[in-house]
Amino acid sequence: MVPEAELDRLRCAADFSLLPRAHDLPLANGLIRQSPADFEVIEELNFTPSGEGEHLYLRVRKSGQNTRWVGKRLADSAGVPYSGIGYAGLKDRHAVTEQWFSLQLPGNETPEIDPPEGVEILETVRHASKLRTGQVAANHFRVVIRELDTDPAVLCSAVATVAELGAPNYFGAQRFGREARNLELMNRPGRLNREARSFGLSALRAALFNGYLAMRIVQHSWDATVAGEIPSRDGGGTGLMWGTGGNRATDRALELEESWFSLFPGTLEILARQRLRTMRRSLVLRAGDLRCEACEGGVELRFDLPRGAFATVLLRELGEFRDASRLATGEDQHAGSD
Repeated sequence: MVPEAELDRLRCAADFSLLPRAHDLPLANGLIRQSPADFEVIEELNFTPSGEGEHLYLRVRKSGQNTRWVGKRLADSAGVPYSGIGYAGLKDRHAVTEQWFSLQLPGNETPEIDPPEGVEILETVRHASKLRTGQVAANHFRVVIRELDTDPAVLCSAVATVAELGAPNYFGAQRFGREARNLELMNRPGRLNREARSFGLSALRAALFNGYLAMRIVQHSWDATVAGEIPSRDGGGTGLMWGTGGNRATDRALELEESWFSLFPGTLEILARQRLRTMRRSLVLRAGDLRCEACEGGVELRFDLPRGAFATVLLRELGEFRDASRLATGEDQHAGSD
């Protein structure tokens, strides 16, 4: 059980109304996802399918459906169990997205697959192994912001600042579920199924990371390494994704991490029992090819995000943007790059 006092702190770390921004920018207000075409995502895998093997890879374009639902319908149409389907990451329902699925289909014959409404199969190719979560090199975004309350030039200036300096690499609110209820999953009585346990553990680690990053922002040390820090690939600072395997940080970095994680002994014990491997995550989110232009009815942003980054986090650094799809349905979105 995660102690209630620790849960309260973790809920704060999952609440974006409480988390600090990094830059003192003029914040715009506007509307995103007025239509699915206003939010486009194209997934790029970190490998090229070989053309041979027992797994059929499908590149699909979808609108109005979430990833898991599409996967189940494709599996049903191909006559394979859901366990035989793979995908690299979750993509938005209320968006136009392109992503890959794999179906385990031994043999040379490919069945006729009837995609569900709102889904188009763009390409098929064979590969030797199942598509696994995380096998993403990048996601390419196009986002239109409408009903701006400021001159588009002001927003584009803020975009230029974030393009140069980066944004905090928080985990997005969708990682925690509606009202951050995923944080409470490990406290449920009885045995959790694999999916619920995965969601619960992921939410706990993400909240721990967000809280540590928020502390570094307040201390003005989020965008540079401190003594003893384990750097990211681009030389910036990193934060722990807590697990087994020890902590290689030393000096000031170790002091900072211990001062934060020592507040959560019960949570750390749960993570240790699950034998999750210690990992590190960059504190700075750097969007590739981040561009801003005025368009009819608003502003268009284009950018690339690496695996594990969240478009909603990048947008939050620029303003407060209402989500038309969420206002209409109350659903949580996966505007991420998982």
